[in-house]
Amino acid sequence: MISRFEIRNDMLYLEVEALIVRADNSQNTNYTESYAGTTIMRMVDGKILSGVKDGYRYYNANDELIKETPDESLTEGQILELARACQGAYLFSMVKKEEKDNLYFYSMGIEFADDENTMEDSYQLEVSFEKAIFEWDFYMNRVQR
Repeated sequence: MISRFEIRNDMLYLEVEALIVRADNSQNTNYTESYAGTTIMRMVDGKILSGVKDGYRYYNANDELIKETPDESLTEGQILELARACQGAYLFSMVKKEEKDNLYFYSMGIEFADDENTMEDSYQLEVSFEKAIFEWDFYMNRVQR
């Protein structure tokens, strides 16, 4: 879960809970996939390049399309508002797209839930950064699959 998301002049700053630290991560002292406690994530020279609100399709029980909403590109103002509204949202994915000219390019998936914890809107942010720094003090528990 995202506790804080700030866009600063020279970095993207996120504070997240329950980030999964993979077993093969050199900093993982548990040697199994584990949830980290509060984690500070800093993307040095980080920039948000673009953003998209994910579209969706609703089908009935007969697999017939009922409703379709296409993806929606976000303006710069909408991206800034999204970052400000991220407290309580979920960072459900962070996928590396490419590495070029000493920069990393990733897609970040962010999903919002309503009061009943039902998932609502989801977004994809395309970001670039020079390096990412993750800091956490403790593990919560092992990942159960």
